[in-house]
Amino acid sequence: MLPVERVIGEEGLAATASGLKLAMRLPWYRSLPFSVVEVGPLSVDGEAVDLADALIEYNGQQWPLAENGEKVDTFWFIRDSAFLVLPSLSAEVGETREVSLNLFISPPYIPGMRRTNPQTSTLTVEAA
Repeated sequence: MLPVERVIGEEGLAATASGLKLAMRLPWYRSLPFSVVEVGPLSVDGEAVDLADALIEYNGQQWPLAENGEKVDTFWFIRDSAFLVLPSLSAEVGETREVSLNLFISPPYIPGMRRTNPQTSTLTVEAA
């Protein structure tokens, strides 16, 4: 899989005291503001995940996923992973989960473009 096609980061899925944390990669060839990235459907083991309480974690900051469209001055650099924090989910370290994630990007310099980037991977839950 080419880097611009990958949306699940190599750090995978981790169990934390506050839920699960999924690594995400920016599926584009250059850095973009978070405001143009939409986290689409997410499922774990075939079950849709409600993202109402999800958070984005990046570079020492956290914000509600619902506010991601306002992050015009926070850039996601292509070599960095961002994390989707999922307080409503839990798993034991060592368990495996099939994770399907879709990211949509709308680069500001290509009017009208909305690229979809789905990926499904089987991940082993790590300790955070």
